[in-house]
Amino acid sequence: MKRLVALSGIFTLILAIIVPSVSAQNQPNAGLNLTLSPTYISLTTDPGKEVSSQFRITNNNATSENLRVSVAKLEVGPNGQPTLADMTPEDAFGKWITIEDDEFSVGGNQSKNVKFTIAPTEDASLGYYYTLLVSRASERGDDDTTSQAVVAGSAAITVLLDVRSPDAKRELHVTKLATDKMFYEYLPTTFTVAIKNSGNVHVIPFGDLFIDSMFHKKISVLPVNPGRGNVLPNSQREFTAVWNDGFAVNQRKVENGVVIKDGKGNEVQETTYDFSKANKFRIGKYTANLIMVYDNGERDVPVEATVTFWILPWRIILGIVTIIVAPALLVFLFMKWKYGKRR
Repeated sequence: MKRLVALSGIFTLILAIIVPSVSAQNQPNAGLNLTLSPTYISLTTDPGKEVSSQFRITNNNATSENLRVSVAKLEVGPNGQPTLADMTPEDAFGKWITIEDDEFSVGGNQSKNVKFTIAPTEDASLGYYYTLLVSRASERGDDDTTSQAVVAGSAAITVLLDVRSPDAKRELHVTKLATDKMFYEYLPTTFTVAIKNSGNVHVIPFGDLFIDSMFHKKISVLPVNPGRGNVLPNSQREFTAVWNDGFAVNQRKVENGVVIKDGKGNEVQETTYDFSKANKFRIGKYTANLIMVYDNGERDVPVEATVTFWILPWRIILGIVTIIVAPALLVFLFMKWKYGKRR
């Protein structure tokens, strides 16, 4: 089976299942500047019953584009991560999808709706995953097969098809809840949540991280997967959440709208202080409790995990101690000198 070679921009988005609006501007040799919406399409139907949908293509260039829509598949690779691949003769579900108009022109700064229909067979069941690639018609090969040029110059949208079946199994597990560090001087704290789908159909988990202080007081709530992204069967997907609600926060240093980097190309960080959040001075041990839910076809099932971390703003602490101790030490030394001199 011939693998598609995806450039990092599209490939990373495809791995995330939801393919956001993609602009070929980010690909230096492509020249296309397209936006696809919605961000992804999820369809449900019964065996033998066709289902239709559409998506919108916007040409952000000032000149007209001759475009073509091709179909690839999304499958789970050997490492458990989704990967983009060509349809093969063995992929019968590739023949179920019909695009109403797969080659067309879109004027400069104009949009077009593209309609498609998927007609599963009577013996179809569970999940089928398509990727619709939009490229210049001239970038197709004569053999009408998907090529590297199509991916390199394409915008993409994922279509997830669920064919109802009594054999459907929906089951998720939290395999990881972690912070990027154990100890912080200041916020932000980045949380990574890994969810594994051990079922046989795609599932959408969603929920929140509840952050408690060392005194067991809830101080913040962070949404996890607010965009309602899917997790494919027999795969694992990671979600991130960032906590930066505090008095002192480290952030990228920006001057005149440009991110400052050091001699090694690393982004320079600087600490900012928001005195309107002086009551949110973060210090001590914190606990993040994850509660997410998913629909198993009968009810909402919760999945939970917990992680602890510390915030120790040692420079602020050292400054406060110095301010308090230094005068007292000076008084003590003065009094000792004074009384010593009298003796």
